[in-house]
Amino acid sequence: MRSLSALLFTILALPVQAIDLSGVAEFDQRMTLNSSISARVEQIHVETGQVVAAGDLLLSLVATGLQARVDIASAEVDALEPKVERAQIELDKAQELYSRDSLARVVLQQAQQEYAIATANLEAARAKLELARFHLSQAEIRSPIDGIVLSIEAFPGQHINTRVKDQTLLTVVDNTAMSVKALLPVEQYSKTLLGKSARVTYLKQAFDGRVVAIDRQVSVGANNHPAMFLQIKFTTDGSLPAGLPVQIEVDGN
Repeated sequence: MRSLSALLFTILALPVQAIDLSGVAEFDQRMTLNSSISARVEQIHVETGQVVAAGDLLLSLVATGLQARVDIASAEVDALEPKVERAQIELDKAQELYSRDSLARVVLQQAQQEYAIATANLEAARAKLELARFHLSQAEIRSPIDGIVLSIEAFPGQHINTRVKDQTLLTVVDNTAMSVKALLPVEQYSKTLLGKSARVTYLKQAFDGRVVAIDRQVSVGANNHPAMFLQIKFTTDGSLPAGLPVQIEVDGN
């Protein structure tokens, strides 16, 4: 009996075999960039494959009309600010005279109304200026992430119309964050695989990753064998392009 118990303990203590799979590496974070304003493309500042940092200028649109709107709105604010100051002075005087019973209430109310109108006009002008500045800022398309320029669909002189959907100008990817999907034979499935560490290999390059998702919907794998998709995310040094076949070893422990 002791020998049988010892044998069972030995079997249960044996490490679970690692699971070997294959798949194709893809960029995990792919961002398509377009314009929120209708304008013409003035200049493209990058090339396909160029390394960029978050905030780098990628593309600029013709901003002549947008800059003019900013200038007009700014001039309007500059003209209204002194009016508010004068209205404030008149209101202060009216309140002082009214407190000494030297001014009719209706005159005080008129000063309050004039100050309120001047203030409202200034706030409206400032909001208009902020909106104009926002639209002007949209004339510059900047990279939202560190990565590389995967593709450029725009060209100088192209008219961008926001009424047209899916008008992609550039695509930027994080070339260090990768993922790969592989078909896992159903008999190898275990809910404990989720979160397991994995080793992704291409030729002599190896990268550490982790199982982040398992699609439990059964698909057809090799030789029409039932399988389910397993997704691994992994980090590289940026040297692994997308679309390459990789080998995967999922930790069995």
